[in-house]
Amino acid sequence: MKAVAFTILIALSSGYSISDKNPNTDEPTAPNIILMLADDMNWFDVSAYNQLYDYAPKNIVTPNIDKIASEGMIFTSMFTATALCAPTRQQLYTGLFPVRNGAYPQHSVTNVGTKSIAHHFNAMGYRVALVGKDHIGPRSVYPFEYLGEGTKGIDGESTFSLEQTEYFISRDRSQPFLLIIASHNPHGPHNRGNQSAFDADSLTVPAFLVDTPTTRKNLKNYLAEIIDLDKEVGAVDQILENTKTKDNTIFIFTSEQGSNTGFAKGSLYDAGIKTAFIIRWPEQLKPAQRSDAIVQYVDVVPTLIDAAGGEVPTDLDGKSFMEVLHQGVKEHRDYAFGVHTSRNIRGGTDYPIRSIRSRQNKLILNLMPKKKFTPWGFPEDWRIFAKNGDSWAIQRIESYRNRPMVEFYDLSKDPFELVNLANDPNQAALIDRLTGELIAWMDSQGDKGVETELSACDHAAPFKSCP
Repeated sequence: MKAVAFTILIALSSGYSISDKNPNTDEPTAPNIILMLADDMNWFDVSAYNQLYDYAPKNIVTPNIDKIASEGMIFTSMFTATALCAPTRQQLYTGLFPVRNGAYPQHSVTNVGTKSIAHHFNAMGYRVALVGKDHIGPRSVYPFEYLGEGTKGIDGESTFSLEQTEYFISRDRSQPFLLIIASHNPHGPHNRGNQSAFDADSLTVPAFLVDTPTTRKNLKNYLAEIIDLDKEVGAVDQILENTKTKDNTIFIFTSEQGSNTGFAKGSLYDAGIKTAFIIRWPEQLKPAQRSDAIVQYVDVVPTLIDAAGGEVPTDLDGKSFMEVLHQGVKEHRDYAFGVHTSRNIRGGTDYPIRSIRSRQNKLILNLMPKKKFTPWGFPEDWRIFAKNGDSWAIQRIESYRNRPMVEFYDLSKDPFELVNLANDPNQAALIDRLTGELIAWMDSQGDKGVETELSACDHAAPFKSCP
């Protein structure tokens, strides 16, 4: 057994064993792990993030989430491959991209026989549980101890059971634990939180939306639920204090995918697939750090296995970013990849989309561009504004419904991807190179594009109808 030299951070990427005991407490030295997810939340609606960028709306303060950031590391370039709930969670929990694990449409299930984070950490001697929203399946792939689905009702201190959370954390100190906490905030309906805390007229509407009264009303109600979410984060952190487990617990907060506003959730724009991701590891990570390394949700499982001293499986799509955490390595991936499937989204028609993102640029391929993109219904006053000649409303509705085969953006100048440069001859060579990289990645995933879209119903959850 390799000794753990706590004073040398680079040695912390391996060497733990649950048989190792802290001589002062007689408890395992392997770290506990909490992975806490929001539900449909824009990355820039965490104030620790929006403070970093001039272009980000600064509508909200999230003190409890910011506290976690001040005590650990904030990632500015973390991406989910799909901005839909079921595919996002199942790639996060398996370390496999959506097409490869099978859960690529909305309301989907993972291929039987796939191993998830629950298998890996149970085998390492951990207690493994999930409290709150699941949106995953089948149970054989996700053999968590399930502590209750929670609720999206207006009553209660939280959308998941804080009582079950504290009970699970404290009930057995002889084993380390891994607990996934999946809040229902701020997913619609936006019926929680103090909506009077925000003045709709004073809010900054994100630049990719149309500024209408309905947009502002929806934004106000959504932000109220983020305040409710932030209180949940504070409550979980207080449980760690109360149970004296904070110092040996890796705490991760992540925002999942973007909000349901049409150019965020259900898209491959950064507002949809870029996520807030903050990790605190007391005594192992220096506070108030920032990493700009490109990482993806599939990298989380191998990183946590690595952090717990396990052997990272070689058949995962993800790769550990422990060197980013402990050695100051500034690069992890050259590209972040995206895959969107519209089949099995309520109101959607077949519309496969793929993307590749470098540090500076985003290439999006719409593989059935002759169809209209339809899943999201516009607020009625967007249409009214358009009928009255509002050029921005007209442009936004048109760019949502009717998309070219190729979209290309310079993110350094256009972070919300509003100006398509695909027809710029100066970008042709770069577009060709990124297209080749994207196709190579699709081939590695067994992703056949349109054919994969049309096969989506083969992967639908049994309780959800699929066309």
